[in-house]
Amino acid sequence: MLNKIIETLSAYCSENAGHYASLVVGTIGALCIAKYLWKWRGIKEKIRYKQGKCRKAIQNLQESLDKNGPSENDVELITSLSFEELHSKLQKGELKAVDVLKAFQTKALKKNEDLNFMVEPITEAMAIAVDLDKVPPNKRGPLHGIPISVKENYYIKGYDSTGGLSNFLFKPRSEDGHMITVLKELGAIPFVRTNIPQSMMTFECSNPIYGTTFNPHNLTRGPGGSSGGEGAILGSEASLLGWGSDIGGSLRIPSHFCGVCCLKPTAGRLGFQSTEELVRGQTLVVATIGPMARDVYTLGKVMEAVWSSMLFQMDTSIPPLPFNHELYDSSDSLCIGYYDSDGYVPPIPGVKRGLNLAVEALRRKGHTLVPFEVPDPRGMFCKLFAGAVFGDGGKNFISQLSEDVVDSSIQMLIYAYKFPNFLLRPLSYIVSLVHKDEVPGQQMRSMLGGESISGWWELAHEIQKYKLEFERLWKEKGLDAIVCPVMPFVASPIGAVKFLLGGATYTTLYNVLNYPAGCVPVTRVTAIDEKEMENYPSTTLTEKFVRKYYSSETTGLPVSVQCVALPFRDEMALRVMRDLETELKKPRRK
Repeated sequence: MLNKIIETLSAYCSENAGHYASLVVGTIGALCIAKYLWKWRGIKEKIRYKQGKCRKAIQNLQESLDKNGPSENDVELITSLSFEELHSKLQKGELKAVDVLKAFQTKALKKNEDLNFMVEPITEAMAIAVDLDKVPPNKRGPLHGIPISVKENYYIKGYDSTGGLSNFLFKPRSEDGHMITVLKELGAIPFVRTNIPQSMMTFECSNPIYGTTFNPHNLTRGPGGSSGGEGAILGSEASLLGWGSDIGGSLRIPSHFCGVCCLKPTAGRLGFQSTEELVRGQTLVVATIGPMARDVYTLGKVMEAVWSSMLFQMDTSIPPLPFNHELYDSSDSLCIGYYDSDGYVPPIPGVKRGLNLAVEALRRKGHTLVPFEVPDPRGMFCKLFAGAVFGDGGKNFISQLSEDVVDSSIQMLIYAYKFPNFLLRPLSYIVSLVHKDEVPGQQMRSMLGGESISGWWELAHEIQKYKLEFERLWKEKGLDAIVCPVMPFVASPIGAVKFLLGGATYTTLYNVLNYPAGCVPVTRVTAIDEKEMENYPSTTLTEKFVRKYYSSETTGLPVSVQCVALPFRDEMALRVMRDLETELKKPRRK
């Protein structure tokens, strides 16, 4: 039968050469289209299958808690406890790890209905809690029975670490990463994995696999990113302690947007073998993992426990520096620099007022506050940060997303990377003219990537020069720390981040410098702050977008500040955060 078909086609082609060429071209075209459609069908089927598995895991947990879960009253009593209170009750045996876990699972499921921060529950959590309840009081670890939420990119045995990319689906880890191993050994219970933006290189929080996460204080706003799921679960008080990561603000931005605390440690002090990071190979500006929590006390206790010999033995690249109590516990007065604007995107009134509140609170605490000016924030952001992180000209991103559904939050970035280089450069100057701002154009040119090894070395040299200049200014002022805004604005509307990327200069600065930086809430936006947006500048396109998105519907949104210290003096940043938090909680005389 097949031979007969071939003979017929051969005869036809001999008599009709022109028709034959058309047939070949048409067949090849049809096959290409069919292959393309089949590929995309397979990708979407894979995503749908994963979504179904996650929904089923959530449903199974809900059914289990419906049968044998805590009362609403018990849920509220347990989840409203501070870390200090909960830790004490677990250590003394006044609460069981199983009951605490069920309370947080119940609250997380409830809050997730509106916020969608949950990727999936960690099914092994209950078995861990049962085993912990058998541990005698004198052998309980410093985090005994504390449930923790974990960003999706953390390595957990049996689970995918996708970063929102379908290419990484159904490739479960064969073992826990270092930090999860340490946390479990200390007695913590990882109980839920939380959402991230696709690629983890934006402060939106949306991807085609797990969907969009919403802000716990305003459902029209996002929780920030890339640790956005952590921001949302902690901000809704459905978790007490979480773990995220940060390469450009990914711990600090969601903490600021959702009104919780965090610490971005010095990169390297917690190692690099705990998470999936999609920006690979470049070492000029690197990601770091870190904790997020409801208060600074929790951060201090967690870091005291984590910076231990166990972590240092697991990863010999980590400097063996135990928690520095001399820095953290000191009551000496400090010299603290401050600025309310880094010189690029101006802060909105609520952010400016928040910084002033922090400055005054630290002065009341006995510290000396001196003005500080950030050197060349535009060059830092466009040439140093973007030049390092996107130094391959986007090849890493394009390769990972070439066969994936691209989320709307990063489509503009992908389009820019796919634009021909010979057109991108002249277009970048047009963009700067339209924006009335040189930064967007410089950002586009940074997408061209490094042109040579010598160019990459030159970038490394420029980053080192910037670090030395910043350190010189720091020492010239005699500083122990800096306090400043996290971002020039508060939580952004869903889908608006792509128009507000310039605000990230405030956070990326301390990734380029590799300075530890923590985040602590200080106030909320008021109606008066909103009214004062009438005076906000509108020269550049970015400023016009800020006016558009922050002139209404922002009242009640959290405002935080960053507290920054020199490299490997993370405890100093925590100490300033603690002083600030303590002072702000004091009742004020009228």
